[in-house]
Amino acid sequence: LGTAQDAQLVDGLRESKEEQFMLHYNFPSFSTGEVKPIRGPGRREIGHGALAERALRPMLPDLNNFPYTIRIVSDILESNGSSSMASVCGGSLAMFDAGVPLKKAVAGVAMGLVDFSVDDPKNTGYAVLTDILGDEDHVGDMDFKVCGTEQGITALQMDIKVKKLNLEVMLKALQQAKQGRLHILSKMQLAMPMPRRELSKWAPKFETVKIDKEQIGLLIGPGGKNIRALQEATKSVITVEEDGTVKIFSTDPTGAKDCADKIRGMTVKPEVGARMLGKVTSMREFGAFVEFSVGQEALVHVSQLSDGYVEKPEDVVKIGDEIMVEIIGVDPMGKVKASRKAVILKDRGEEYVPELGRSGGGGRDRGGRGGGRGGREHSRRD
Repeated sequence: LGTAQDAQLVDGLRESKEEQFMLHYNFPSFSTGEVKPIRGPGRREIGHGALAERALRPMLPDLNNFPYTIRIVSDILESNGSSSMASVCGGSLAMFDAGVPLKKAVAGVAMGLVDFSVDDPKNTGYAVLTDILGDEDHVGDMDFKVCGTEQGITALQMDIKVKKLNLEVMLKALQQAKQGRLHILSKMQLAMPMPRRELSKWAPKFETVKIDKEQIGLLIGPGGKNIRALQEATKSVITVEEDGTVKIFSTDPTGAKDCADKIRGMTVKPEVGARMLGKVTSMREFGAFVEFSVGQEALVHVSQLSDGYVEKPEDVVKIGDEIMVEIIGVDPMGKVKASRKAVILKDRGEEYVPELGRSGGGGRDRGGRGGGRGGREHSRRD
């Protein structure tokens, strides 16, 4: 099981798509006692893998609710029969064991045929074989692979050496295949009757968060600064979709949840009156900037740093300090103003009256702070 970033990009003739379910079938020469160079997968391996993948695909969970990339690797170590049908059974059990919530278990069986009329045209007899061996496949007249659940068929493939098959043979082959499939499913159920309730400990943990489209830029940050910081801090992988859906994967037991909580915090729109614990990130002569969430800062004016007179921000706080502040204003551009003075006064049970006309920028307005300099009247600087 992997993250959404592990999906395979498939280039089609008209469009590209990402494949989240893959089954890779490997059939090395030593599985049949042969010695050959090991090269890339051949046509047979690709075809067998495609058949097993098609057999399992209908039983997959909705990948919107289970957004993992699923890769099954079927390595055939020994073969004297239908290894592709073994891959179907093994793939189903492997996903059960990994905690993938398959709808139903899937099994497969290979059916064979001996047509007596091949050697004697007058003889119309035949024999349908169940779960054929390698020799029965080699000398027989049919290789009919049937995959499915206890309720129906999910995939079929047939190779025949005769020119035709009548309906009677097909019906008998399907009936015998059903009996064989149900028998195999009963044995699989003894080993693992249902998917594990918890995912494998090796699988990344997953969380999803929905944010507004307008907040995608805030989450990513300038040059990807914010999203990279989140990924490094929580040991997670984050993918953001165009509709604002954020998918988080992490191999850390609590990483995905911590990352989701941080994203929810940084995308919360600050409301006047809300209290936030923030860290002082920088200071100017007119006040201190406090980061109360990833990528979100508020200006605490020098007059709002304490309930008394403050000459310089450095007299009260320093960079790195964590202070509790209250949001006292948000302008149309989204810039936030906060006050530590409001928190101090309200915690003492006193009333806090916001000072009107206060500049949020770099002006040096010092009015209304009580401890005037020798009683001089302070004029407002425009």
